[in-house]
Amino acid sequence: MTLLLSKQLIKTTGHMNSILSTLLSLVAIISPVILFGTCCYFLAKKSAVEAILMTIGSGIGLLVTLFYSVLMPFLLRDQHLAYTEVSQYYTVIGIISFIASLCFAAGFLILVTNTVKKNTDFTDQFPKSND
Repeated sequence: MTLLLSKQLIKTTGHMNSILSTLLSLVAIISPVILFGTCCYFLAKKSAVEAILMTIGSGIGLLVTLFYSVLMPFLLRDQHLAYTEVSQYYTVIGIISFIASLCFAAGFLILVTNTVKKNTDFTDQFPKSND
């Protein structure tokens, strides 16, 4: 009876560890979700090139993060993939992630450039004196 209880406890503890490790791996998704939501809000408010680029980049970045956090551990654990197959997946996803980062960075650069241009135009902000 004690042996059965200890085996059940080990099974339960092992299951809890896998649930806990899965939840901790999902913490990495919080930041990309917030970033993607912010970019979608920005796109809804201002339909411009920078908003489109940033939304595309952050959306693909979110998908890549989901792939690394959720799908890849599942594939490695349950599909018993060979090292060469895993390496190919990581290479393709790395290239896609690089392109997404470039899209986001280009959109962010355009946004910053446009914002700085707007704020440096001081010629019409101050009234001219009549002296």
